[in-house]
Amino acid sequence: MNKGFTIIEVLISLVILSIITLITSNILKSSLDTQYQTSSHLNKIKDINLSSSKIRRDLRQIVNITSRDFYGNNMTGSFVAIQGMNSIVFNSKIKSVADDVSPIKRIEYIYEDKQIKRRQYFSSNPYDQSQFIESLILANIDELNFNFLSSNKWHSFWPINDASSKKIPRLIKIEFILDKKPYTWIIEPNITYVSQN
Repeated sequence: MNKGFTIIEVLISLVILSIITLITSNILKSSLDTQYQTSSHLNKIKDINLSSSKIRRDLRQIVNITSRDFYGNNMTGSFVAIQGMNSIVFNSKIKSVADDVSPIKRIEYIYEDKQIKRRQYFSSNPYDQSQFIESLILANIDELNFNFLSSNKWHSFWPINDASSKKIPRLIKIEFILDKKPYTWIIEPNITYVSQN
């Protein structure tokens, strides 16, 4: 005579199966959450590294020539960072598609609306303020500070005097807060001087 399962055995089996399913689903959910957090963290690191590379490239290709403002007047220096403005302006050598176009372009990094933006003008001395290509470097920035090294002292603006108006800072420090974490980049522009300031 074949004997089937009793109702008690079926209920115990269902309880055990439910416990196993619950534990398995919790482990799976935890694994997926960990994967998402890791992936998100790695994407942020990739974005920060890419942003750093773009700024470093521009500063390492910097050209030490005096710029003009949008009205044709000489600017205060070849590298300009006005105190409290959270922006830097300089000329950099950018590879052009056409050979008959000057590779020297004005570059401006600005901090506005919690974003670091890069503006590339179509020439080194543009007359039209609206003629630029803008790209987003980093978003969700809570604070940004530029500092510039001269005579072993950091300054929050550039040029610091008449002598420095024809020079590029020896080092440029960019400090910012992203997702409540502080970051610091220190970049050395590719400029050599006969006498260091």
